[in-house]
Amino acid sequence: MRNALKLGLFLFIIAGIAGLAISYVHNLTSPLIEQQMEENKLNSFQEVYPGAKEVKDESKQYLNANSDPVLTEVNVVYQDHVPAGVIYIVEPSGYNGKIQLLVGFERAEKKITAIKVLRQSETPGLGSKATEGFFRDRFQEKSAENPLEVVTKETVGEHQVLAITSATITSKAVTSGVNAARQHFLDNFGE
Repeated sequence: MRNALKLGLFLFIIAGIAGLAISYVHNLTSPLIEQQMEENKLNSFQEVYPGAKEVKDESKQYLNANSDPVLTEVNVVYQDHVPAGVIYIVEPSGYNGKIQLLVGFERAEKKITAIKVLRQSETPGLGSKATEGFFRDRFQEKSAENPLEVVTKETVGEHQVLAITSATITSKAVTSGVNAARQHFLDNFGE
């Protein structure tokens, strides 16, 4: 009985020391991880809005209870202290769950600069192709004036996007996210 008590006390002390060590390492690395995540986010912003140097998260100003729930973040791009563009983070529902993507808009010409899928859990080899350049390029330079529409055959018009073969649900989800951002952009920045 006495040995079991000693063993229990020993394990309790070891677990306490291990817990304190893990907590110390977490507190030490947490700011570095947050800094790295912020740098990755800014690099992604550069991909959807090239030349974006000053980007401010203005979600509190532009998102409210009446906003489309797909919109999660509104980042305004400033050039010479004047709003030049907007980068949205949207999360539409795809085939296997939420798809998180960035959508960039240029204010002067009212066009989509680019999109980038940040996170997805779509079917490998099918819906996961939404992250690839050939699909992202289908949105680039499209006008923000009219809603985009997904088609399954070669694109016909300016406002149509060709779906990924055998991944129409994913294609429609990405397009619906882009359309939600597009509508918010026109309502708030379209002048």
